Amino acid sequence: MIILTCTESIRILFLGIQNKQKELLEQSSKISPNSLRGKKICMVVYLPSPTLLPPMYNSGISLSNLGAEIESICWSLDKSMPLREVLRDGFVVRRFMFRSMQVFSQLFGSSPSSRIHAGLQYFFTYLEFVVKSSVMAFNSKPDLYEAHDLPTLLPTFLAAKLRRRPIIYRAHELYPEITADLRFAGLWKWIERRFVPRVQLVVTPEKNRSTIYVQEYGASPSPLTIMNCPPFTERIQSTRIRNELARTDNRFKTIVLYQGLLDASRCMGELIEASDSFMPNIGLVLMGSGFNEWKNPQGVIRDRKNIVALPRVPYAQLPEYTASADIGILFYRNDCRNNYYCAPNKIHEYMMMGLPVITVDYPGIKDLVERENIGICVNPENPGEIASAVNRLATDRVLYDTMSANCLEASRRRYNWETEFPKLLTAYQGILEAREHRNGNRRSAV
Repeated sequence: MIILTCTESIRILFLGIQNKQKELLEQSSKISPNSLRGKKICMVVYLPSPTLLPPMYNSGISLSNLGAEIESICWSLDKSMPLREVLRDGFVVRRFMFRSMQVFSQLFGSSPSSRIHAGLQYFFTYLEFVVKSSVMAFNSKPDLYEAHDLPTLLPTFLAAKLRRRPIIYRAHELYPEITADLRFAGLWKWIERRFVPRVQLVVTPEKNRSTIYVQEYGASPSPLTIMNCPPFTERIQSTRIRNELARTDNRFKTIVLYQGLLDASRCMGELIEASDSFMPNIGLVLMGSGFNEWKNPQGVIRDRKNIVALPRVPYAQLPEYTASADIGILFYRNDCRNNYYCAPNKIHEYMMMGLPVITVDYPGIKDLVERENIGICVNPENPGEIASAVNRLATDRVLYDTMSANCLEASRRRYNWETEFPKLLTAYQGILEAREHRNGNRRSAV
Protein backbone atom coordinates (compact mmCIF):
# COMPACT_ATOMS: atom_id res chain seq x y z
CA MET A 1 0.00 0.00 0.00
CA ILE A 2 1.38 3.37 -1.04
CA ILE A 3 1.24 6.01 1.69
CA LEU A 4 0.66 9.53 0.43
CA THR A 5 2.47 12.51 1.83
CA CYS A 6 0.54 15.38 3.34
CA THR A 7 0.99 17.62 0.26
CA GLU A 8 0.12 14.85 -2.16
CA SER A 9 -3.00 13.90 -0.19
CA ILE A 10 -4.28 17.48 -0.15
CA ARG A 11 -3.55 17.85 -3.87
CA ILE A 12 -5.54 14.71 -4.68
CA LEU A 13 -8.35 15.86 -2.38
CA PHE A 14 -8.79 19.15 -4.22
CA LEU A 15 -8.43 17.52 -7.66
CA GLY A 16 -11.27 15.17 -6.71
CA ILE A 17 -13.47 18.08 -5.62
CA GLN A 18 -12.64 20.00 -8.79
CA ASN A 19 -13.53 17.05 -11.04
CA LYS A 20 -16.81 16.51 -9.21
CA GLN A 21 -17.64 20.20 -9.50
CA LYS A 22 -17.20 19.94 -13.27
CA GLU A 23 -19.66 17.04 -13.35
CA LEU A 24 -22.02 19.11 -11.20
CA LEU A 25 -21.89 22.05 -13.59
CA GLU A 26 -22.68 19.76 -16.52
CA GLN A 27 -25.62 18.27 -14.63
CA SER A 28 -26.86 21.68 -13.53
CA SER A 29 -26.69 23.11 -17.04
CA LYS A 30 -29.17 20.47 -18.19
CA ILE A 31 -31.71 21.85 -15.71
CA SER A 32 -31.57 25.48 -16.84
CA PRO A 33 -28.42 26.91 -18.45
CA ASN A 34 -27.11 30.15 -16.95
CA SER A 35 -30.24 30.63 -14.83
CA LEU A 36 -28.19 31.87 -11.86
CA ARG A 37 -25.55 33.79 -13.76
CA GLY A 38 -25.56 37.39 -12.61
CA LYS A 39 -27.93 36.71 -9.71
CA LYS A 40 -26.92 37.81 -6.23
CA ILE A 41 -27.67 35.75 -3.13
CA CYS A 42 -27.18 37.13 0.38
CA MET A 43 -26.56 34.49 3.07
CA VAL A 44 -26.78 35.56 6.71
CA VAL A 45 -25.15 33.37 9.37
CA TYR A 46 -24.74 33.67 13.15
CA LEU A 47 -21.05 32.78 12.94
CA PRO A 48 -17.77 34.56 12.13
CA SER A 49 -17.27 32.62 8.88
CA PRO A 50 -19.27 30.43 6.47
CA THR A 51 -16.42 27.91 6.56
CA LEU A 52 -17.64 26.98 10.07
CA LEU A 53 -20.95 25.80 8.59
CA PRO A 54 -20.07 23.27 5.84
CA PRO A 55 -23.57 23.06 4.27
CA MET A 56 -23.59 26.83 3.80
CA TYR A 57 -20.02 26.89 2.55
CA ASN A 58 -20.70 24.09 0.05
CA SER A 59 -23.79 25.94 -1.22
CA GLY A 60 -21.80 29.14 -1.69
CA ILE A 61 -19.05 27.38 -3.63
CA SER A 62 -21.47 25.52 -5.89
CA LEU A 63 -23.62 28.57 -6.59
CA SER A 64 -20.62 30.77 -7.34
CA ASN A 65 -19.41 28.06 -9.75
CA LEU A 66 -22.66 28.59 -11.65
CA GLY A 67 -22.06 32.31 -11.96
CA ALA A 68 -24.05 33.56 -8.97
CA GLU A 69 -22.65 36.29 -6.73
CA ILE A 70 -22.63 35.18 -3.08
CA GLU A 71 -22.34 37.60 -0.19
CA SER A 72 -22.22 36.17 3.33
CA ILE A 73 -23.03 38.41 6.32
CA CYS A 74 -21.12 37.36 9.48
CA TRP A 75 -20.05 38.78 12.84
CA SER A 76 -16.61 39.02 14.40
CA LEU A 77 -15.04 39.43 17.82
CA ASP A 78 -11.50 39.48 16.50
CA LYS A 79 -10.19 42.77 15.12
CA SER A 80 -7.63 40.84 13.09
CA MET A 81 -10.42 39.31 10.98
CA PRO A 82 -11.04 41.36 7.83
CA LEU A 83 -14.38 43.12 7.55
CA ARG A 84 -14.41 42.08 3.90
CA GLU A 85 -12.93 38.76 2.80
CA VAL A 86 -12.95 37.14 -0.64
CA LEU A 87 -13.15 33.36 -0.22
CA ARG A 88 -13.02 32.88 -3.98
CA ASP A 89 -14.29 34.60 -7.13
CA GLY A 90 -17.96 35.29 -6.62
CA PHE A 91 -17.99 34.43 -2.89
CA VAL A 92 -17.45 37.36 -0.51
CA VAL A 93 -17.76 37.58 3.29
CA ARG A 94 -18.72 40.85 5.01
CA ARG A 95 -18.41 41.16 8.80
CA PHE A 96 -19.37 43.55 11.56
CA MET A 97 -17.85 43.78 15.04
CA PHE A 98 -19.83 42.60 18.07
CA ARG A 99 -19.42 45.53 20.46
CA SER A 100 -21.96 44.54 23.12
CA MET A 101 -20.32 41.17 23.72
CA GLN A 102 -16.97 42.86 24.27
CA VAL A 103 -18.51 45.38 26.70
CA PHE A 104 -20.19 42.66 28.75
CA SER A 105 -16.98 40.60 28.78
CA GLN A 106 -15.08 43.57 30.14
CA LEU A 107 -17.71 44.22 32.82
CA PHE A 108 -18.58 40.68 33.92
CA GLY A 109 -15.99 38.37 32.35
CA SER A 110 -16.30 35.97 29.42
CA SER A 111 -18.67 33.66 31.37
CA PRO A 112 -20.95 35.72 33.66
CA SER A 113 -21.79 33.81 36.85
CA SER A 114 -25.04 35.73 37.42
CA ARG A 115 -28.07 34.51 35.47
CA ILE A 116 -29.25 38.12 35.19
CA HIS A 117 -25.94 39.28 33.72
CA ALA A 118 -25.83 36.27 31.37
CA GLY A 119 -29.40 36.94 30.26
CA LEU A 120 -28.73 40.62 29.61
CA GLN A 121 -25.60 39.79 27.63
CA TYR A 122 -27.54 37.25 25.59
CA PHE A 123 -30.37 39.74 24.87
CA PHE A 124 -28.27 42.78 23.97
CA THR A 125 -25.84 40.75 21.90
CA TYR A 126 -28.70 39.33 19.83
CA LEU A 127 -30.33 42.76 19.54
CA GLU A 128 -27.08 44.14 18.16
CA PHE A 129 -26.89 41.24 15.73
CA VAL A 130 -30.43 41.86 14.49
CA VAL A 131 -29.81 45.56 13.90
CA LYS A 132 -26.40 45.28 12.23
CA SER A 133 -27.06 42.17 10.15
CA SER A 134 -30.42 43.45 8.87
CA VAL A 135 -28.82 46.74 7.77
CA MET A 136 -25.96 44.93 6.02
CA ALA A 137 -28.38 42.48 4.42
CA PHE A 138 -30.57 45.34 3.20
CA ASN A 139 -27.56 47.13 1.71
CA SER A 140 -26.51 43.92 -0.05
CA LYS A 141 -29.35 44.39 -2.61
CA PRO A 142 -29.56 40.72 -3.63
CA ASP A 143 -32.07 38.82 -5.74
CA LEU A 144 -32.57 36.22 -3.00
CA TYR A 145 -31.95 36.00 0.75
CA GLU A 146 -30.90 32.95 2.76
CA ALA A 147 -31.19 32.81 6.56
CA HIS A 148 -28.97 30.15 8.10
CA ASP A 149 -30.41 28.94 11.42
CA LEU A 150 -32.98 30.64 13.60
CA PRO A 151 -30.99 33.62 15.02
CA THR A 152 -30.66 34.96 11.46
CA LEU A 153 -34.32 34.53 10.48
CA LEU A 154 -35.62 37.78 12.00
CA PRO A 155 -32.99 40.18 10.57
CA THR A 156 -32.97 38.43 7.20
CA PHE A 157 -36.76 38.58 7.02
CA LEU A 158 -36.71 42.31 7.81
CA ALA A 159 -34.24 42.99 5.00
CA ALA A 160 -36.10 40.73 2.55
CA LYS A 161 -39.44 42.39 3.38
CA LEU A 162 -38.05 45.90 2.81
CA ARG A 163 -36.37 44.83 -0.43
CA ARG A 164 -39.37 42.75 -1.54
CA ARG A 165 -37.15 39.78 -2.18
CA PRO A 166 -37.78 36.06 -1.58
CA ILE A 167 -36.19 34.31 1.39
CA ILE A 168 -35.08 30.73 2.01
CA TYR A 169 -34.73 29.54 5.61
CA ARG A 170 -31.96 26.95 6.05
CA ALA A 171 -32.90 25.31 9.37
CA HIS A 172 -29.72 23.36 10.09
CA GLU A 173 -30.94 22.69 13.64
CA LEU A 174 -34.22 22.43 15.53
CA TYR A 175 -32.93 25.57 17.18
CA PRO A 176 -35.39 26.00 20.09
CA GLU A 177 -34.44 22.44 21.08
CA ILE A 178 -30.74 22.58 20.32
CA THR A 179 -30.11 21.72 23.99
CA ALA A 180 -32.42 20.46 26.69
CA ASP A 181 -32.29 23.79 28.58
CA LEU A 182 -31.76 26.43 25.89
CA ARG A 183 -32.04 29.97 27.21
CA PHE A 184 -35.11 31.85 25.87
CA ALA A 185 -36.42 28.71 24.12
CA GLY A 186 -39.96 30.12 24.25
CA LEU A 187 -38.89 33.27 22.40
CA TRP A 188 -37.11 31.25 19.73
CA LYS A 189 -40.23 29.11 19.19
CA TRP A 190 -42.35 32.27 18.87
CA ILE A 191 -40.00 33.70 16.23
CA GLU A 192 -40.08 30.44 14.29
CA ARG A 193 -43.89 30.15 14.42
CA ARG A 194 -44.23 33.79 13.40
CA PHE A 195 -41.90 33.80 10.40
CA VAL A 196 -41.60 30.25 9.05
CA PRO A 197 -45.04 30.41 7.32
CA ARG A 198 -43.94 33.64 5.60
CA VAL A 199 -40.76 32.42 3.89
CA GLN A 200 -40.70 30.97 0.38
CA LEU A 201 -38.99 27.72 1.41
CA VAL A 202 -37.63 25.93 4.47
CA VAL A 203 -34.67 23.58 3.98
CA THR A 204 -33.76 20.99 6.63
CA PRO A 205 -31.13 18.23 6.71
CA GLU A 206 -33.43 15.43 7.95
CA LYS A 207 -36.90 14.19 6.98
CA ASN A 208 -38.34 14.03 10.52
CA ARG A 209 -37.33 17.64 11.08
CA SER A 210 -39.09 18.58 7.85
CA THR A 211 -42.27 16.98 9.19
CA ILE A 212 -41.98 18.99 12.42
CA TYR A 213 -41.76 22.24 10.46
CA VAL A 214 -44.98 21.39 8.64
CA GLN A 215 -46.96 20.16 11.63
CA GLU A 216 -45.76 22.59 14.31
CA TYR A 217 -44.53 25.69 12.50
CA GLY A 218 -46.81 25.82 9.47
CA ALA A 219 -44.16 25.57 6.78
CA SER A 220 -45.72 25.75 3.31
CA PRO A 221 -44.73 24.40 0.87
CA SER A 222 -43.35 21.31 2.58
CA PRO A 223 -39.67 21.76 3.49
CA LEU A 224 -36.98 20.51 1.19
CA THR A 225 -34.71 17.91 2.82
CA ILE A 226 -31.05 18.28 1.85
CA MET A 227 -28.67 15.95 3.68
CA ASN A 228 -25.46 17.33 5.19
CA CYS A 229 -23.18 15.50 2.76
CA PRO A 230 -19.73 16.89 1.92
CA PRO A 231 -18.44 17.16 -1.66
CA PHE A 232 -17.37 13.76 -2.90
CA THR A 233 -13.72 12.94 -2.33
CA GLU A 234 -11.93 9.77 -3.33
CA ARG A 235 -10.59 7.86 -0.34
CA ILE A 236 -7.02 8.79 0.48
CA GLN A 237 -4.38 6.74 2.26
CA SER A 238 -2.98 8.60 5.24
CA THR A 239 -1.02 8.05 8.45
CA ARG A 240 -1.59 11.55 9.78
CA ILE A 241 -3.06 10.55 13.15
CA ARG A 242 -0.56 7.74 13.62
CA ASN A 243 2.24 10.21 12.94
CA GLU A 244 0.81 12.56 15.58
CA LEU A 245 0.55 9.72 18.10
CA ALA A 246 4.07 8.45 17.40
CA ARG A 247 5.51 11.75 18.63
CA THR A 248 4.20 10.93 22.10
CA ASP A 249 5.08 7.23 21.78
CA ASN A 250 1.43 6.19 21.40
CA ARG A 251 1.02 3.34 18.91
CA PHE A 252 -2.26 1.49 18.44
CA LYS A 253 -3.24 -1.27 16.04
CA THR A 254 -6.80 0.09 15.77
CA ILE A 255 -7.66 3.79 16.04
CA VAL A 256 -11.20 4.76 17.04
CA LEU A 257 -11.85 8.39 16.09
CA TYR A 258 -14.34 10.86 17.51
CA GLN A 259 -14.16 14.20 15.68
CA GLY A 260 -16.29 17.22 16.52
CA LEU A 261 -17.60 18.98 19.59
CA LEU A 262 -16.35 17.60 22.90
CA ASP A 263 -19.25 17.98 25.27
CA ALA A 264 -21.40 16.00 27.68
CA SER A 265 -24.26 16.24 25.16
CA ARG A 266 -22.15 14.06 22.85
CA CYS A 267 -21.82 11.34 25.53
CA MET A 268 -18.11 11.94 26.07
CA GLY A 269 -18.25 10.55 29.60
CA GLU A 270 -19.82 7.28 28.45
CA LEU A 271 -17.36 6.95 25.59
CA ILE A 272 -14.38 7.42 27.90
CA GLU A 273 -15.81 4.91 30.36
CA ALA A 274 -16.29 2.45 27.50
CA SER A 275 -12.60 2.76 26.58
CA ASP A 276 -11.73 0.95 29.82
CA SER A 277 -13.19 -2.19 28.20
CA PHE A 278 -11.50 -1.80 24.82
CA MET A 279 -9.26 -4.72 23.86
CA PRO A 280 -5.47 -4.14 23.98
CA ASN A 281 -3.97 -2.12 21.10
CA ILE A 282 -7.21 -0.17 20.52
CA GLY A 283 -6.79 3.57 20.98
CA LEU A 284 -9.43 6.29 21.22
CA VAL A 285 -8.63 9.65 19.62
CA LEU A 286 -10.80 12.66 20.54
CA MET A 287 -10.26 15.43 18.01
CA GLY A 288 -11.99 18.78 18.36
CA SER A 289 -12.82 21.61 20.73
CA GLY A 290 -15.15 21.62 23.71
CA PHE A 291 -17.28 23.41 26.25
CA ASN A 292 -17.09 23.63 30.04
CA GLU A 293 -15.02 20.78 31.50
CA TRP A 294 -14.12 19.67 27.98
CA LYS A 295 -12.27 22.85 27.11
CA ASN A 296 -9.13 21.06 28.24
CA PRO A 297 -9.78 17.39 27.45
CA GLN A 298 -6.24 16.42 28.36
CA GLY A 299 -7.10 17.12 31.98
CA VAL A 300 -10.09 14.81 31.83
CA ILE A 301 -8.36 11.83 30.25
CA ARG A 302 -4.89 12.09 31.74
CA ASP A 303 -5.21 8.79 33.63
CA ARG A 304 -6.10 6.72 30.55
CA LYS A 305 -3.23 5.63 28.35
CA ASN A 306 -5.42 4.46 25.48
CA ILE A 307 -7.03 7.90 24.93
CA VAL A 308 -5.38 10.82 23.14
CA ALA A 309 -6.86 14.29 22.60
CA LEU A 310 -5.96 16.25 19.48
CA PRO A 311 -6.98 19.84 18.71
CA ARG A 312 -9.54 20.82 16.12
CA VAL A 313 -8.11 21.05 12.59
CA PRO A 314 -9.21 23.20 9.61
CA TYR A 315 -12.06 21.69 7.61
CA ALA A 316 -9.94 21.35 4.46
CA GLN A 317 -7.43 19.15 6.33
CA LEU A 318 -10.04 16.98 8.02
CA PRO A 319 -10.23 14.16 5.41
CA GLU A 320 -6.53 13.44 5.87
CA TYR A 321 -7.00 12.92 9.61
CA THR A 322 -10.23 10.97 9.18
CA ALA A 323 -8.69 8.64 6.61
CA SER A 324 -5.88 7.71 8.99
CA ALA A 325 -8.29 6.21 11.54
CA ASP A 326 -10.09 2.84 11.45
CA ILE A 327 -13.49 3.35 13.12
CA GLY A 328 -15.63 6.49 13.39
CA ILE A 329 -17.65 7.36 16.51
CA LEU A 330 -20.70 9.62 16.44
CA PHE A 331 -22.91 10.13 19.52
CA TYR A 332 -25.67 12.45 20.73
CA ARG A 333 -27.47 12.32 24.07
CA ASN A 334 -31.21 11.73 23.73
CA ASP A 335 -32.32 14.75 25.76
CA CYS A 336 -33.92 16.86 23.02
CA ARG A 337 -35.45 16.36 19.59
CA ASN A 338 -32.56 18.13 17.89
CA ASN A 339 -30.34 15.25 19.03
CA TYR A 340 -32.93 12.51 18.54
CA TYR A 341 -33.42 13.55 14.92
CA CYS A 342 -29.75 14.32 14.42
CA ALA A 343 -28.43 14.97 10.93
CA PRO A 344 -24.63 15.23 11.26
CA ASN A 345 -22.20 15.73 8.42
CA LYS A 346 -19.64 13.68 10.37
CA ILE A 347 -21.22 10.37 9.43
CA HIS A 348 -20.74 11.20 5.76
CA GLU A 349 -17.16 12.30 6.40
CA TYR A 350 -16.44 8.94 8.03
CA MET A 351 -18.17 7.06 5.21
CA MET A 352 -16.26 8.87 2.49
CA MET A 353 -12.95 7.73 3.98
CA GLY A 354 -14.16 4.14 4.42
CA LEU A 355 -14.58 4.17 8.23
CA PRO A 356 -17.36 1.93 9.60
CA VAL A 357 -19.32 3.93 12.17
CA ILE A 358 -20.53 3.27 15.68
CA THR A 359 -23.42 5.61 16.29
CA VAL A 360 -26.81 6.15 17.93
CA ASP A 361 -29.89 3.97 17.53
CA TYR A 362 -32.16 6.94 16.75
CA PRO A 363 -34.51 7.34 13.75
CA GLY A 364 -33.02 8.74 10.59
CA ILE A 365 -29.41 7.96 11.29
CA LYS A 366 -30.24 4.35 12.22
CA ASP A 367 -32.17 3.95 8.97
CA LEU A 368 -29.10 5.02 7.01
CA VAL A 369 -26.64 2.82 8.92
CA GLU A 370 -28.74 -0.33 8.73
CA ARG A 371 -29.97 0.19 5.16
CA GLU A 372 -26.45 0.65 3.81
CA ASN A 373 -24.82 -1.75 6.34
CA ILE A 374 -22.07 0.70 7.21
CA GLY A 375 -21.77 0.34 10.98
CA ILE A 376 -23.30 -0.59 14.32
CA CYS A 377 -25.98 1.35 16.20
CA VAL A 378 -25.86 1.37 20.00
CA ASN A 379 -27.37 3.10 23.00
CA PRO A 380 -24.79 5.90 23.44
CA GLU A 381 -25.49 6.07 27.16
CA ASN A 382 -24.47 2.42 27.65
CA PRO A 383 -20.64 2.09 27.88
CA GLY A 384 -20.91 -1.69 27.64
CA GLU A 385 -22.68 -1.55 24.28
CA ILE A 386 -20.14 0.96 22.99
CA ALA A 387 -17.16 -1.20 24.01
CA SER A 388 -18.73 -4.35 22.59
CA ALA A 389 -19.30 -2.68 19.19
CA VAL A 390 -15.72 -1.34 19.09
CA ASN A 391 -14.20 -4.70 19.98
CA ARG A 392 -16.37 -6.48 17.42
CA LEU A 393 -15.32 -4.23 14.55
CA ALA A 394 -11.68 -4.39 15.65
CA THR A 395 -11.60 -8.22 15.64
CA ASP A 396 -14.08 -9.34 12.93
CA ARG A 397 -12.12 -8.61 9.77
CA VAL A 398 -14.80 -9.84 7.39
CA LEU A 399 -17.44 -7.61 8.99
CA TYR A 400 -15.07 -4.64 9.03
CA ASP A 401 -14.05 -5.00 5.37
CA THR A 402 -17.66 -5.43 4.27
CA MET A 403 -18.82 -2.29 6.09
CA SER A 404 -15.81 -0.28 4.93
CA ALA A 405 -16.50 -1.20 1.30
CA ASN A 406 -20.18 -0.33 1.77
CA CYS A 407 -19.20 3.09 3.11
CA LEU A 408 -17.15 3.87 0.03
CA GLU A 409 -19.77 2.58 -2.40
CA ALA A 410 -22.65 4.43 -0.73
CA SER A 411 -20.68 7.68 -0.63
CA ARG A 412 -19.90 7.46 -4.33
CA ARG A 413 -23.39 6.39 -5.35
CA ARG A 414 -25.67 8.51 -3.21
CA TYR A 415 -24.35 10.31 -0.14
CA ASN A 416 -22.40 13.28 -1.50
CA TRP A 417 -22.99 16.97 -2.06
CA GLU A 418 -23.04 16.56 -5.83
CA THR A 419 -26.15 14.38 -5.51
CA GLU A 420 -27.88 16.70 -3.05
CA PHE A 421 -27.14 20.08 -4.62
CA PRO A 422 -29.26 19.72 -7.81
CA LYS A 423 -32.38 19.51 -5.61
CA LEU A 424 -31.45 22.77 -3.94
CA LEU A 425 -30.54 24.34 -7.28
CA THR A 426 -33.97 23.51 -8.69
CA ALA A 427 -35.56 25.27 -5.71
CA TYR A 428 -33.41 28.38 -6.24
CA GLN A 429 -34.35 28.49 -9.90
CA GLY A 430 -38.05 28.04 -9.23
CA ILE A 431 -38.17 30.82 -6.63
CA LEU A 432 -36.20 33.27 -8.77
CA GLU A 433 -38.19 32.49 -11.91
CA ALA A 434 -41.48 32.93 -10.02
CA ARG A 435 -40.33 36.35 -8.81
CA GLU A 436 -39.32 37.42 -12.32
CA HIS A 437 -42.68 36.22 -13.64
CA ARG A 438 -44.54 38.29 -11.02
CA ASN A 439 -42.44 41.35 -11.79
CA GLY A 440 -43.11 40.87 -15.47
CA ASN A 441 -46.84 40.75 -14.86
CA ARG A 442 -46.66 43.96 -12.80
CA ARG A 443 -44.80 45.75 -15.59
CA SER A 444 -47.33 44.51 -18.14
CA ALA A 445 -50.20 45.75 -15.98
CA VAL A 446 -48.62 49.20 -15.78
